[in-house]
Amino acid sequence: MVNSAPLYLILLFTCLISGYLAAQPLKIVCHEFAPFSYQDQQQNITGILVEIARLACQDWPQGCEIELLPNKRAKQQFNQGLAHGHFQGWNEERALTTWFSIPLLQTEYGFYSPLAQPLTDLKQTSGKNIGAFGPSNTLTSLINIDRQQVRLGLPPMEIILSSSGDEQPLKMLHKRRFDAYYVNKEVGAYYAKHLGLNDLYYLSSGQPIHYFIGFKMKHNEYETIKAFNHLLVKLYQNHRFDEIFAKWKMIPSPLLPTEFPDLNVPY
Repeated sequence: MVNSAPLYLILLFTCLISGYLAAQPLKIVCHEFAPFSYQDQQQNITGILVEIARLACQDWPQGCEIELLPNKRAKQQFNQGLAHGHFQGWNEERALTTWFSIPLLQTEYGFYSPLAQPLTDLKQTSGKNIGAFGPSNTLTSLINIDRQQVRLGLPPMEIILSSSGDEQPLKMLHKRRFDAYYVNKEVGAYYAKHLGLNDLYYLSSGQPIHYFIGFKMKHNEYETIKAFNHLLVKLYQNHRFDEIFAKWKMIPSPLLPTEFPDLNVPY
């Protein structure tokens, strides 16, 4: 008969392993998504979401690691549990398997079009060639706008998918490959400035969006994410993020704790 290890040794080993895992830094991955997360000219990881998380991590007992990776690799690490969190937008499908931080900031999607032929009303997007990065929440938002307009009896848009979400679609817009580019307002403004494109008109979708840190349920503890969210709320209440928002000229999310349960936010 093979001797088994005493029960107290098994329990001790389990506690040691659990304690080690709990003491690990919180690893957050992101991808190139300027000005929210990106690598600057000095090869430093920066962006407003990075700075918000980095400040919170200063007060998090175990600290954090923030790593910028290619988009596909960042998602793989997140989905496989090699990273605890990933900056992302909220949607119903993700909420089935993901807990979220409190909303970190509010932004919006909109249409950039040439100043010489601007789209100044949402109805003017009907029947036009509209570029968008996909698959993404951005594309889903655009499809919903298109469906709403079709229900009103307007012609559908011709949606042109881009596999890139950086400067490439704006270069295509500049060459008149499509009539407008639907994108996050801040992302479009960042890359337009980077390319020196000053002849663009911006039309808001009128629908605010929020960005979070997502945490896969099967790779994280509910109480850990809840504690991290309480820390974030405390820092917001103490105006610790004010300088960051002023620097990046963005605004915090106005969503209240009463809305957190519907968003799968442990709190």
